[in-house]
Amino acid sequence: MTQTTETAFASVWSALGGDPAAPETVRFTGDGPGLPSIYQVGLAAQVSEAAAGLAAAEIWKARTGARQTVSVDREAASIGFRSERHVYIVGQEPEYLWDDISGHYRCGDGRWVQLHCNYPHHLAGATAAFKAQYSRAGMQKALDAMTADQAEQLLIDHELPGGKLRTTAEWRAHPAGKALDGAPVVDLARIGAGPARPWSADPKRPLDGIRVLDMTRVIAGPVCGRTLAAFGADVLRLTPPRYPDRGPLVLDGGAGKRNALLNVKTPEGLATFRELAAGADIIVQGYRPGALDAAGIGPDALFAINPGLVSVQLCAFGYQGPWANRRGFDSIVQTVSGIAEAGGRAAGLADGAPKSLPAQALDHGSGYLMAAAAMTALLKQRQAGGAWRVRTALAWTGRWLESLGRIDGLGAPEPSPEAIEAHMIDEHGPFGHLRRIGLAADLSATPGAWTLPAAPLSAHAPVWR
Repeated sequence: MTQTTETAFASVWSALGGDPAAPETVRFTGDGPGLPSIYQVGLAAQVSEAAAGLAAAEIWKARTGARQTVSVDREAASIGFRSERHVYIVGQEPEYLWDDISGHYRCGDGRWVQLHCNYPHHLAGATAAFKAQYSRAGMQKALDAMTADQAEQLLIDHELPGGKLRTTAEWRAHPAGKALDGAPVVDLARIGAGPARPWSADPKRPLDGIRVLDMTRVIAGPVCGRTLAAFGADVLRLTPPRYPDRGPLVLDGGAGKRNALLNVKTPEGLATFRELAAGADIIVQGYRPGALDAAGIGPDALFAINPGLVSVQLCAFGYQGPWANRRGFDSIVQTVSGIAEAGGRAAGLADGAPKSLPAQALDHGSGYLMAAAAMTALLKQRQAGGAWRVRTALAWTGRWLESLGRIDGLGAPEPSPEAIEAHMIDEHGPFGHLRRIGLAADLSATPGAWTLPAAPLSAHAPVWR
């Protein structure tokens, strides 16, 4: 059974622990699939972006006493779920994000597996693990000689992203899928004592005076950080020198942020990070559970440094079960969880081939839900004190998308070039003249806007302003 926009939004807002009366100020416009899919991607876009917008409006009300409306159009939200596809530097050809070897392959047993090789270390790892030549044909030859289960196990053994194409039933029966049963769309918890911090005086935007450390890459985490920046936060993105990101993702996720390289594995870098963490209000990180503990900067260590912190965590497959520590990306979660299989079956593709969602919807949905939860937790901290932990997972967002119900939407039209252009904005900065998708959530009194242009990952010093 499909859900209405208002019902779906009320459920998410309840999961966030927001004021039950607040959704009265939200206005939804537009309807339909939004993007061609059997899943309600347009609805998910509209609801998740509205949640972030309303969370910002609630902070504004708490700081000033003034209410405002939040309006979200489904077409604008759907186009925003593809923002990394539409960002470009005027006069330059956009970079293609997918490596030739990345994608789905049919194995020797007729089942499918997905490889994700968009980063050099993953590409090198995959070709070495499968003893394959660096070509699509070379990888296919290697996979012809094994089953999909064998291929997936090889990926697991080598700690590489990827997985076997499953049906929904197969995933629900798998131990990693069972571990997701009962998982929330997002989890907020007060996990430490401490006094409520005061807001700064005379705000011009909801998050004026709020400092955010953004320790994320790819899409979901950067969407969260850029959303917080749009509502006024000082967002400082930290990237390890050894982890360069793909060009369009730097452009898309970098709106409104300052960017600094920082190696926390050196004594100097660790000391700098601890100083930054002590002065932060929110820290957003997208590393696997436990990955930062070894460096002494895991959530527990951060709360010891900063007992009034809001810690926002993102992972692929949740925080318990056999895959909790696995690397994962949006498309891989779609593949292993049944979403891509259901899409391919609905489309009538031959040989059981998969059909992925028309957008990186788990990434974008998670990003906006992270932002909404971060702001909600921040508001709770200012009201009741304590340290707050927010947890999200791509697989949790996938379950939520599935819960919205399926529709007969594969034949829906793509957004027209004119519709996309209507939602583009101009930006001028270190990369030159940039065009990007603007925010879909429109706040009547404090509309979101990015005051800083996207910049290279090494453009700024790792210091608070």
